[in-house]
Amino acid sequence: MPTPFPSSAELVAVLNSDAELLQKAHACQQLAVVGEPASVPALAKLLADDKLADYARTALELIPAPAAGTALREALANPDGHRLTGVLDSLGVRRELASAPELCRLAAGPAGDVAAEALAALGKLASPEALECLRAVLQSPADGRRLAAGHAALAAADGLLKQGDAKGAAAMLGALAAAKLPPHLTAAAVALASRAARRQIFDGKSLAGWEGDLKWYRVAEGAVVAGSMTQAIPQNEFLCSNGQYGNFELRLKARLINGKGNGGVQFRSQRVPNSREMAGYQADMATEFWGCLYDESRRNKFLAKPDPAALAKVLRPADWNDYVIRCEGQRVRMWLNGLLTVDFTEADPGVVPSGHLGLQIHSGAPSEAWYKDIEIEEL
Repeated sequence: MPTPFPSSAELVAVLNSDAELLQKAHACQQLAVVGEPASVPALAKLLADDKLADYARTALELIPAPAAGTALREALANPDGHRLTGVLDSLGVRRELASAPELCRLAAGPAGDVAAEALAALGKLASPEALECLRAVLQSPADGRRLAAGHAALAAADGLLKQGDAKGAAAMLGALAAAKLPPHLTAAAVALASRAARRQIFDGKSLAGWEGDLKWYRVAEGAVVAGSMTQAIPQNEFLCSNGQYGNFELRLKARLINGKGNGGVQFRSQRVPNSREMAGYQADMATEFWGCLYDESRRNKFLAKPDPAALAKVLRPADWNDYVIRCEGQRVRMWLNGLLTVDFTEADPGVVPSGHLGLQIHSGAPSEAWYKDIEIEEL
């Protein structure tokens, strides 16, 4: 049975005693786990100690009490470079928004470790004031801090995207692109901009934004579940998106339970009047047809198929598979688990290059097709 940690009060008593250095360091580590607001003053005193400052700072970083953030902000007055950069990092990790003015001041200093760490902390804050500081540095062509600001801007955009602020992320990435920094940063910004442009069209919790026969569709474990493992499916069923899309890149994950059954992802499709069917392109999902482009309820034939040997190397028959479907004008491309399976150009001028999306479960024996992480980028 593991030995329980001492209480926060007992650990503070160690810090305030004449205990050996190792004991105090160990007490700081334990306070990072059990520390309470009352332990903050004792830890704050150690921020000026050459040997214990990093231990104390790490504990304050992890103690959720507002007093811990205040103690770290007050430590910014310490001129020691090593200890100061550590404090800057902790303020960023905690996202202490009140520290933004002081971080901006330190970031405005000469290029060096302190300025670089202050910029990195501003990237973690990603507050309006922090973002304005980063933009100011990026816009200064001869500024030696621009590379550090570029990395911080990338982190800020990523953080904004995770918070659901795609617009803010796109603005930050625009400033980064305009700065004309080294290629690796530009490439990372382009990749992140693509993520920012995508939006979830299935929230993982409900079928809002979709319509279909809910006897055959439900949400479980963050996925759309189509079909049933206990009932035969009398006819094809489709869960249809309310929205219509023309030029886009659609990304999602799909699987067939036990690798059996038949499903598919409709796109540029329409409901067939007085029918359960949808007519249009389908990215197929079935034992022999993964990665194929089928024309559902229209020409009723396969328009393109992948090389079977190449497909066998990447297909995960009973597990999640990544589908990417990209439509640009008359050109349709599909990737399955990174393999380009279809590169098709529509020759029929009568085929409308837009329509709904649909998630299919095919008629037949009991089976389930699962779909999740559905996101679209309109081109």
